[in-house]
Amino acid sequence: MLKKVSIVILSLFIIFFAAAIAIPLFFKKEIDAKIKSAINKSVNAKVDFKDLDLSLISSFPNLGIKINNLTIVGIDSFAKDTLANVKQLQLNVNLLSVIKGETYQIKSVNLNEPNIFAHVLKSGKSNWDIMKSDSTSTSGDTAKTAFKIALQKYTIEKGKIIYDDASLGFFMNLENLNHTGKGDFTQDLFTLQTQSDIEKLTVKYGGIPYLNKVKLDAELPIDIDLKHMKFAFAENKIKLNELVLSAIGYLAMPNDQDIVMDLKFDAKQSELKNFLSLIPAIYAANFKDMEARGKFAMNGVAKGTYNDKSLPAFNVNLSIENGKVKYPFLPSAINNIQVKSQITNPDGVIDHTVVNVPAFHLEFGQVPVDGRLLLKNPTTDPYVDMALKGKLDLKQLTAIFPMKDMTLSGILDADVQAAGRKSSIDKGQYEAFKASGQILANNFNYAGKNVPMPVSVSTAKMVFSPKNITLSNLSAKVGKSDFAANGSVNNYLSYFFKKNQALQGNFNMSSNLIDVNELMGPKSTTEESGKKTDSKLSVFEVPGNIDFNLAAKAGRVLYDTYDITNAHGTLLVKNKTVTFKDMAMNMLDGTVKMNGSYATVDPKKPKVDVDFGIEKMDIQKAFSAFNTVKLLAPVAKYTKGIFSTNLKFNSDLDEHMMPVYSSINAEGLTNIIQAVVDGFEPLNKLASSLSSDKFKKLELNNLITKFKINDGRLNVAPFDIKKDGIVMNVQGSNGLDQTMDYDLGLNLPRAMLGVKANETANAMIAKLNGKVGTNVSMSETIKVNAVLGGTFLKPTINLKYGAGDTKTAVKDVVNNAIADKRAELETKAQAKIDTVKAKATEKVKDAIADKLNSLFKKKN
Repeated sequence: MLKKVSIVILSLFIIFFAAAIAIPLFFKKEIDAKIKSAINKSVNAKVDFKDLDLSLISSFPNLGIKINNLTIVGIDSFAKDTLANVKQLQLNVNLLSVIKGETYQIKSVNLNEPNIFAHVLKSGKSNWDIMKSDSTSTSGDTAKTAFKIALQKYTIEKGKIIYDDASLGFFMNLENLNHTGKGDFTQDLFTLQTQSDIEKLTVKYGGIPYLNKVKLDAELPIDIDLKHMKFAFAENKIKLNELVLSAIGYLAMPNDQDIVMDLKFDAKQSELKNFLSLIPAIYAANFKDMEARGKFAMNGVAKGTYNDKSLPAFNVNLSIENGKVKYPFLPSAINNIQVKSQITNPDGVIDHTVVNVPAFHLEFGQVPVDGRLLLKNPTTDPYVDMALKGKLDLKQLTAIFPMKDMTLSGILDADVQAAGRKSSIDKGQYEAFKASGQILANNFNYAGKNVPMPVSVSTAKMVFSPKNITLSNLSAKVGKSDFAANGSVNNYLSYFFKKNQALQGNFNMSSNLIDVNELMGPKSTTEESGKKTDSKLSVFEVPGNIDFNLAAKAGRVLYDTYDITNAHGTLLVKNKTVTFKDMAMNMLDGTVKMNGSYATVDPKKPKVDVDFGIEKMDIQKAFSAFNTVKLLAPVAKYTKGIFSTNLKFNSDLDEHMMPVYSSINAEGLTNIIQAVVDGFEPLNKLASSLSSDKFKKLELNNLITKFKINDGRLNVAPFDIKKDGIVMNVQGSNGLDQTMDYDLGLNLPRAMLGVKANETANAMIAKLNGKVGTNVSMSETIKVNAVLGGTFLKPTINLKYGAGDTKTAVKDVVNNAIADKRAELETKAQAKIDTVKAKATEKVKDAIADKLNSLFKKKN
């Protein structure tokens, strides 16, 4: 009997197991189709998933539906938003409802590693509003009845949720969220037991982080009234880092637009240390061993309606009495901390919010710091009344706070006050806004691994008035660079109160040494083909929110490979552009003057537009220093001497602050004052073709030429080189690819021609003499055209005599000889005519004289 029973049980188990495997296979295609149909008929979004798995064993007695790699992407305004990206969504569905083919009853939902981005535009439109209305659904009944929520449990594992509401300026980020909720959603009234833990919770409002990567644990039972959509909070516990809070009250959603609330919260444990745990810098540094004493209290209420147009009224109180904070192993402490603050809003209108800190006091060791703050009407016409007074020994801070790998010293002495409305600033009524006081800094020194180089300020003084902040006696060093400055910031109140207001200032600055390379940070090394190479400079982005006029002079400036001395001029910084005005400096043994601009309006595409005046600069040093010269004028590598130039230059720059050569546009006039070109391969090629070593080395003096750079080519206007009876006219272009296209027109003595060229020319002249019966010879000076092509390293040359070939050149010589002979014969003929005329004239004179003599004789 036992054997038979065992066989029956085993058989039933096998049948059940086979059914558990087979049933999901029977319904997979049908369920997949229903899910896709329900989604497509219900939402206005792009929904996709990789695959769908069914299981009965792990979810028995329910059917488990696993949807893998589910994505929901918005459309229209949210086409670039991924609303949800879920690694796996599991639905446990009542098996009987699946077998009967009725509406599927969802018993539980589990989201594994969901990444959810909830986004609200400034207009109030949200990216999760994707459900189709009944009027747009062609088969609404099917979509509505395919699935029914009979939920009893839901879970979220390792989730990340971002809520970004641009209409309210509210941002919330939940990282590594684990959440469980249990309750019977089939009932109108039930209690939902929830448990949540968030590894990092960040909450910002108006750009201000109220919670920054705080750890949250919460056990929150919620009494739910589904019929009226009301959620009441019973006794609960919410832990933020070490601060334990409790919230009681309710939330209700009577319609699609409003959330009605009546909530109260307070801190369950009134210890200062628990509150300090919300401050990241304090919580991270030996928090468990920190001594913190004093009474802490925080409570608040929120009551009213939240919607697109209003907020609930709220009141938050925070106070600290007789507080003390001391880190272990440090000799000093922050003593006598006294703070009272209140944030109130009586009616939910943001402009009626009041932030009031009537007084705060603390002592760094024995040094007191006192202040107050009152802020009203934050959105329409902000009113502020604040004060701060204290003299702080910064070295004392290192005895209070743990500052690893850092040195800090110096004295800060502050006594400032301000009171008034923003409207006074807008109208220029500075006398109605009271601002006064000063901040003094003496012997300030700061160094550590968080800054690339030590910073020291021996003296500095800032004096405040309603119109400006005056800076005087600033003497500072940053690394090896030193600075002395004075000036003023003229509209700091407008800058503080107004949006998109540039901070205006005028400064005079001087320096003995500015090491720009050091200030921009050390060059890192990168691995390329197994070799370490220094990384190049990165783009310096000009701030867009300042409008500064800076008169500067520096004895020495180190930038990249340039060693610049005696730099002076004016810098105008505005609209993400630095404008150079009457700048002058000495570099590369010459003097550079420039006017122009450097702009980072588009940080990915910086632009430079500068007029240069360069006087008496060393050619070899210019070649070594400027990549543009290397690429577009490689002849400079083989040239020793000095030059001057006037140059208009504009170009885009790449991410390493180097010119984008295809974008260069430049033109100018260059004067080669004195130079020698030796070893340049195109000249060697010319010398070889003419069989004359004189062309291998050229001496240049006071050579002036015009040039243009565009489309990646250097175009040279015609210019002449004269030396030792040679006249060479040069014109043409060369490119970034090192190709050449130059025409050289030479007038040179025949004696310079090689033997072969002379023999060819003499043979052709002899042949022509025989044909025309003349007896002429080639002139002592001959024209040669040389066309340079190829590249600078592998040049090609094509020689032509005169305007064409050698035959034409010989004809020109013969014609010149005939012309010379004709001129000789004409001269001889004219001489004979002149002789005949002279003899005839003498005869006429003699005849006239005879007649006159006869006439006088008769008269006598």
